[in-house]
Amino acid sequence: MSTFESKDIRNIALVGHKGTGKTSAAEAMLFTSGVTTRLNKVDDGNSILDTDPEEQKRISSLALHVANCEWKGAKINILDTPGDGNFFQFTQNAICVAEGIISFVSAPDGVEAQTLRTYKMADERKIPKIIFISKMDRERADFLGCFKQIKERMAPDAIPMVLPIGKEDSFKGIVDLINMNARIFESDGKGKFHLEDVPADMLELAKEQRYKLMEEVAGTDEKLLDKFMETDELSQEELVSGTSNALKNHLLTPVLVGSAVRNMGIPMLMDMIVNLMPSPLEGPLHPSHDKDGKEVEIPRDQHGDTNAIVFTTLVDQHAGKINIMKVLSGTLSSDSTIYNVRKNNNQERLGTLLALQGRKTEGIDKAVMGDICGVAKLKDTDTGDTLASTPDAPQLDLPPIPPILISYRLLPKNKNDIDKIGQGIKRLQEEDQAYGFGHDEITQDLVLSGCGVTHLEVALERLRRRYGIDVDLAPINVPYRETITKRVDNIEGKHKKQSGGRGQFGVAILNVMPNPGKGYEYVNCIVGGAIPKQWIPSVDKGIQNALKQGIVAGYPVVDIKVECIDGKYHDVDSSEMSFQIAGSKGIKAAMAQAKPVILEPIMEMEVIVPEENMGDIMGNLNSRRGRILGMDTKDGLSTIKANVPMAEVLMFAPDLHSVTAGRGTFTMKLVSYERVPDQLVPKIVADSPVKPKAEEEE
Repeated sequence: MSTFESKDIRNIALVGHKGTGKTSAAEAMLFTSGVTTRLNKVDDGNSILDTDPEEQKRISSLALHVANCEWKGAKINILDTPGDGNFFQFTQNAICVAEGIISFVSAPDGVEAQTLRTYKMADERKIPKIIFISKMDRERADFLGCFKQIKERMAPDAIPMVLPIGKEDSFKGIVDLINMNARIFESDGKGKFHLEDVPADMLELAKEQRYKLMEEVAGTDEKLLDKFMETDELSQEELVSGTSNALKNHLLTPVLVGSAVRNMGIPMLMDMIVNLMPSPLEGPLHPSHDKDGKEVEIPRDQHGDTNAIVFTTLVDQHAGKINIMKVLSGTLSSDSTIYNVRKNNNQERLGTLLALQGRKTEGIDKAVMGDICGVAKLKDTDTGDTLASTPDAPQLDLPPIPPILISYRLLPKNKNDIDKIGQGIKRLQEEDQAYGFGHDEITQDLVLSGCGVTHLEVALERLRRRYGIDVDLAPINVPYRETITKRVDNIEGKHKKQSGGRGQFGVAILNVMPNPGKGYEYVNCIVGGAIPKQWIPSVDKGIQNALKQGIVAGYPVVDIKVECIDGKYHDVDSSEMSFQIAGSKGIKAAMAQAKPVILEPIMEMEVIVPEENMGDIMGNLNSRRGRILGMDTKDGLSTIKANVPMAEVLMFAPDLHSVTAGRGTFTMKLVSYERVPDQLVPKIVADSPVKPKAEEEE
């Protein structure tokens, strides 16, 4: 493979809602440029990008796929991202390392949730954007309606560079507003076209739109504006250079149209990428920080120290792990040694660098500043790591991993698989760091967490297919607590047992009271040696052991204060164990009289939804016994803050996804415990996995 200079590289992320044609466009780019010998299609299951069986089953990308092609003297690195919000981590990492994005909008469906989300992120990072209205050959394709939505909801600075000729089955070409000619596509999917005059019935509209294009482009540059004011015209060269400068300065967003599956409009898209989009020498600087956490800048130096960021990882059952990285300065070379900055400057020996076409790889000697490559079988490198030629180089940053939104217990169908599950999930986390793994606090069952139901379903399918692990899902257990609401005094805990030989004897007298918000507290009030001092801690130990399981539903007891005020002992029969049991019996007897109650965890939630969904979501939170703390609306998005019982939001993620069509997000954290309403207690007791057992004879 040829080595390109940094100025001739274009790193482009294809983003948008699922089903808008991103992967189909990538396949068309690869075919048009000669990388593949046929136009592979997602629907036919022969895509070289969506090769994972779970992707083929869902006809949808579930990870970030990297490919590249050569076009008119430039190398285009294609970052094909998932359109499903469950896999947003891949999309945000791709946006972070791209110099430009192509935002796909479906002509039949208009502006959708994930398209807005990704466009906003690119906007915040000041990354140049081109919008591609796809699927013009489908039923209900509506260019004008779609463009109106784009202007109103997404990109007020959007400007058409082309006009479609026909729609649905009659879509056959585009009017190029820069060159003022018509490109009529061949029907064989090879991307070929022939030039014609603009159709007579479109000529007036084309002239009007070209004038608007010149006007918009001139308005972004003082020199062009002067000429336009004098001559009422801009040349083709001025339109191209003016559009490119406006795009790079975030003043205009060009809009193209086409059909990826029929390879219509893709060659012009590739022309625009090469001619308009910035190279790595011109794109935004990558965020980074030094060892003290201070933000620093990595200069775009092609000849300086090497710095590279690992932005995604592939794991193949047979080929092993491939870390995919972008070189941000210097040059990365095969068979060299490099430092992993995030892993205490551990040294890694690089093997052959790899150029990627999906999961297919080709060895290369080096990757220059701005280029993207893969490296196989690094021993201790993960997504998010910085590789550098010098120790103590700045750490390059990726966006935060999306928050965990849903968790389930994993119940293996084969008990022998318990140990294998942890290893399997660790391998899944190498590819997708948004997976969480832990244990249920109550039952200690294994717990898998993720960004949504689909996210977890895919994990289970991969565990089954790759590692032969079959599991059932069960809801996690809510970590309830118990406490008391009344003070009780002079409660006797007595342990007396005689079974021949030395007996067991110990008595502890306790005062027990609520201790709101202060946890457990034990106070020794013994005077006069009623209990010898060496056994006073034994009473405390017995109490704490008993508090691990309350008497209402078996949950741990919190916020309780115990005073040990008196007791009795026997010179021969008393022991450490005797007083542990006495303390345990005393606290259980006290709790039975102290009006015990169940406490439930309360989550502080921040929910961000489109403004039109705010009322529905507030109603949803209220129905979950939530307390709304505040609301705010800005730029069409509403933020709702609320405190909601954890038991009520275990399945909030799929409901939010349904109500907001995937546009809503939320975070939550535990803030307090509060008393469970009396009417809910019987069900909690009945369903408790840790119900108190009947007292055994000591």
